[in-house]
Amino acid sequence: MTIAVGERIEDASRQMSEAQSAEGGGRGTALSEVEGRLMRSVYHDAESRYSVLRVQLEGELAGVTLVGRHRAIEEGAKLRAWGHWGAHPTHGRQFEFERIEVQRPTTEAGILRRLLRYPGVREVMAQRIFDTFGELTLDVLDKQPERLLEVEGIGQKTMERIVEFHSSRVGPLAVLENRLIELDMSPRLAERLFRRYGEAAKDMLEGQPYRLSREVKGIGFATADRIARALGVGLDAPERIDAGLVHAFERAERDGHCALPLAELMRIGMQLLGRPPDELQGGIERLLEAGDLVLEGEGERALCFVREYLQAELGVAQALVEMASAAHEQWTLSALPDHLSEGQVEAVEAVAAHGVVVLTGGPGTGKSTVVRNVIELALRHDQELLLCAPTGRAAKRLEQATGQEAKTVHRLLEIQGESGEFFYNANNPLPVGLVVVDESSMLDLALAEALFTAMTPEHRLLLVGDADQLPSVGPGNVLRDIIEAASREGSPIPVVRLARIFRQADGSSIIENAHRILQGETLVSDAAGAGGQFFFTRASEAQRAHEVIVKLAAERIPEVYGLDPVDEVQILCPMHKGQAGTDAFNAALQDIYTAGAPEYSLPSLTRGPHRRFRVGDRVMQTRNDYQRSVFNGDIGKVTHVDPDAGEVIVEIDGAAVRYEPKELGALRLAYAISIHKSQGSEFPAILIPLLTEHHVMLRRNLLYTAITRAKQLCLLVGDPRAVDRAIARADAARRHTGLRRRIEGVVSELGGALVVEAL
Repeated sequence: MTIAVGERIEDASRQMSEAQSAEGGGRGTALSEVEGRLMRSVYHDAESRYSVLRVQLEGELAGVTLVGRHRAIEEGAKLRAWGHWGAHPTHGRQFEFERIEVQRPTTEAGILRRLLRYPGVREVMAQRIFDTFGELTLDVLDKQPERLLEVEGIGQKTMERIVEFHSSRVGPLAVLENRLIELDMSPRLAERLFRRYGEAAKDMLEGQPYRLSREVKGIGFATADRIARALGVGLDAPERIDAGLVHAFERAERDGHCALPLAELMRIGMQLLGRPPDELQGGIERLLEAGDLVLEGEGERALCFVREYLQAELGVAQALVEMASAAHEQWTLSALPDHLSEGQVEAVEAVAAHGVVVLTGGPGTGKSTVVRNVIELALRHDQELLLCAPTGRAAKRLEQATGQEAKTVHRLLEIQGESGEFFYNANNPLPVGLVVVDESSMLDLALAEALFTAMTPEHRLLLVGDADQLPSVGPGNVLRDIIEAASREGSPIPVVRLARIFRQADGSSIIENAHRILQGETLVSDAAGAGGQFFFTRASEAQRAHEVIVKLAAERIPEVYGLDPVDEVQILCPMHKGQAGTDAFNAALQDIYTAGAPEYSLPSLTRGPHRRFRVGDRVMQTRNDYQRSVFNGDIGKVTHVDPDAGEVIVEIDGAAVRYEPKELGALRLAYAISIHKSQGSEFPAILIPLLTEHHVMLRRNLLYTAITRAKQLCLLVGDPRAVDRAIARADAARRHTGLRRRIEGVVSELGGALVVEAL
């Protein structure tokens, strides 16, 4: 650790106010240990796992009562328990166990007694099993259960029944479930832990609980912290501080950050962990020394990166600059169409001469026309076309606009099943050709790295996107960072900005108002009537806005414009909660559109109707599922529901996707979706609630993104003050990234050439 790094951390620490004294550390009082044999189970609640056991302890003449949470235990089993002696006001002396360990039988009598619990196993069969495997019988059931077929009289079905019972009741998985129950955690976590760590899962649970949050999907810091606290890990334990600081970055990632300023990291850490700055400073120093974090910059500009994001930014920067700086064949330009603007011609010429080109501009400025002319040019030069976009809907729009096959980035790179790895990567690059990425503002850092590092200097890359839209949902600000770096002197990446509006002649008031937003001007509604495209309806209260939008979506728009209310009318919300949020709109419209249709409700989640799915419902996939090739943002319709089996079938892009109960958590109703989730999509008609209660989200790029999703009709419903506030806030929510600096750094190493600015 250098002195400079230490001083920077101390500077950040001094920026924080004195923290309140937090709860002290320590590992609690020592537990007592008892050992004995279960005489009988007095009481056992299957749901809570609360048990009252009568146990004959070693050294005790009479039986002793043990109470605590555990799975059912067979009578006669030897056990060891850790806990505290206490006195019940009615039942007297008892041992309250925090942990209990059921010992495996090692004698012939004990093993036979265990085997008789298994389905289909009677005395004769139990004896045959023991005679075959002896004292290793239970080890065989753990590790080589297929060897049961060696026993006379055991067939495939009997073996499967025995194995299922063993794994669920007495095998390593059951032991793990018991330990989770004792720690007051859901036993359902056992399967995830066992799948990740195998037989070492229990040791990992007890020995390194904070690693679980980083290595096991579905276990976050809060869950790991609860486990650690139940195990007696103190609030000031170094492993807790370090894990909490890493979790601070995970929270920052949800806001799109790839890094955090030191002072911000300290603030979040104090809020999350309740510990003073000096303990957090020690944790930062440990993580820096271990290489988990990397500190860059000085003073208030110092940024702390998780190493994987720093490496991803370096990968993107190097791939882009190497591709842009490589010598490419100058494509011969024949006469271009007369209707192209000067900026459009400049864009086509830039692609003909350079390895990487960025094309940006708002709606109606002719980006699609440029792409079509670039594709024609590439085909004349026998170039392979690789067209893609971050989402399926955006890819479909690109395909419709160009007449050429377009894929999602995931499908272009050929995602490989459950692993999530790509077939095309740095070691196995894509076929050489022209790569066009539409809606590139939606590229987050991870997806950009995967795509760009799967390309070589021989490729040509055209990034097409609207830099004024919202950035990606995932971490990074890739398109904006590339444009800022490419606009610096010496950059080899041309940036072509289109500003002339071509579709204005069509009388598109939607496009006109979108550009008014960018210029900070007041929006203008069309005159009342069926021919209008853009309208604003006042509704200052959330309940009133909710009622107006539901009526417009379900009745007025379908009546006046002849649009299908389920498939062609989309509500876009700044937030999920509240009466003007996605959850409330989805619940209301589901009750209108699919009332009485076959339905399935998730049994473990009862928070609201958005967890209920009916035939005919419009739904959205909210996370990537590589195994079934459905991705975050894909929209489909429920076509079949089997309530008994808990099966739901959704048609997405013409394919039937089957969902089991454990997979339904990835689905949400999509009559209303967030504005962020709408990126890359277009809808015939959209409705946007905008109220002062959305003040945290009200920014110019949010409103601009929402309005530009509409093809035929856009209706704003809300408070004029909220609209004015959104237009006035031109500052996009700042994201902490380092990609721009890294591109500039690679350019300075390799040298660069040209920046193009065109209107």
